[in-house]
Amino acid sequence: MTVASPVAAIGPVPGCDLGDIMTVPRDYDSWSVTLVDRLLRVEEDYVPPDLVPVTDAGIAGGGYVRRVAIDDLRAMSAAAASDGTPIGVWSPYRSYEEQVQIFNGYANQFGFEDAILYSQRPGHSEHQLGLGIDFMTAGGGSPLPGDWGATPAGRWMATNAWEFGWVLSYPLGEGGSYDWNDAACFHYEPWHYRYLGREIAAEVHESGLTIREYLWTHFTMVDPTTGLPIPTATPTPSPTPTPSPRVSPTASPSATPSHTPMSPSPAGGTPSPAGGWLGLDPPVAAAVFVLIGLLVLTPIALAARRGLIRR
Repeated sequence: MTVASPVAAIGPVPGCDLGDIMTVPRDYDSWSVTLVDRLLRVEEDYVPPDLVPVTDAGIAGGGYVRRVAIDDLRAMSAAAASDGTPIGVWSPYRSYEEQVQIFNGYANQFGFEDAILYSQRPGHSEHQLGLGIDFMTAGGGSPLPGDWGATPAGRWMATNAWEFGWVLSYPLGEGGSYDWNDAACFHYEPWHYRYLGREIAAEVHESGLTIREYLWTHFTMVDPTTGLPIPTATPTPSPTPTPSPRVSPTASPSATPSHTPMSPSPAGGTPSPAGGWLGLDPPVAAAVFVLIGLLVLTPIALAARRGLIRR
């Protein structure tokens, strides 16, 4: 599995306005972090390449799911059965065309404004990703009517499904509302779970966020206002220090000269080093000069102090 690297959110998770922005990422390898909601969608021809029958997981029901989910679906089904709360599959993968029929059926019966509260528009459904499943109690038929979340199988799923990589997509809203969840931008569906893989599912569960909030914040790379993809951030490389050129001593202007410049002797004799005195280096000459001064001036100073010399 290839998982996109987490990215910084561009701002608060957007509201629940309708839109038709192509989600990013949406390549098949980014299945665990691909987000679809009321705003974001995939193309009409988005068909997962690895669909397999759900019966390969040994679970009741029919239809298809992505192969990446089959092992954890099998493990979850076995665990639920062992607990005495067997689960089955009511509605797994749906093609774009199937979602068109389902949504139009709601719209024709209840009107568009009601339909968008209970059915995702074509291209916006997790079912088209091959990762969304409406579960039921095995042998119990459709999870509707009533609160399937209150059934033994529904309660088991709400408590344990995330450990197998499955997360409830549309939980109860604020105050336990069945009608609407502002964070998920959808009504409560206790039977609808999305497969994220165990790693991402654990992170979502730990965060306390909905799938929509978590993926928008950490992985979705599209500007909800402009609809433009957000470029992948590339760290600015640190400048590489330029090594100091290696210069041979003979060529360096700061290299120590091979000889000391000489200044002519005032008497025209042997030249002395520039700035020297009696052929001595300047520091040595200065020391000798100070010593001579002390030898000459000290007796004079003593004599003056004894009154031998008058001012």
